[in-house]
Amino acid sequence: MMQFSKNLLLVLGGILGVAFVALMFYDVIQINQLHAVAIANRSAGFENPRNWVMLGALLGLVSGLLLGMGIAMPSKSFKARYAETRKLEEGLGSDAAHPAPGTQDSHVADARGSQANAPEPKKTGPEHSDRPQ
Repeated sequence: MMQFSKNLLLVLGGILGVAFVALMFYDVIQINQLHAVAIANRSAGFENPRNWVMLGALLGLVSGLLLGMGIAMPSKSFKARYAETRKLEEGLGSDAAHPAPGTQDSHVADARGSQANAPEPKKTGPEHSDRPQ
């Protein structure tokens, strides 16, 4: 469901973004015509492009919001990612506890077997010193 929502937001944001660019080009044409009329001092009946500019700004805002949400949204839900992570951890945990024979490199010592034969660590500190006190 998350993948569908993400794709839907991206598609809607992209469509609105293209519509925003087209509307801005239309606004530029309308504003240039209005300037031409104002410079010529004619009183022709041109409508004010303010409403189209406001609509274009709103369209750009909504388009950016939808695209941002679509990009930021994860492809999987938290529940699905959590279940996948737990499944991977269980697989790693069982393999690490019981490694298959022959999978360990020959140059790596087995810590479980070497602890029984390991020498006792040297004791340090003033109470274990050989020097007289």
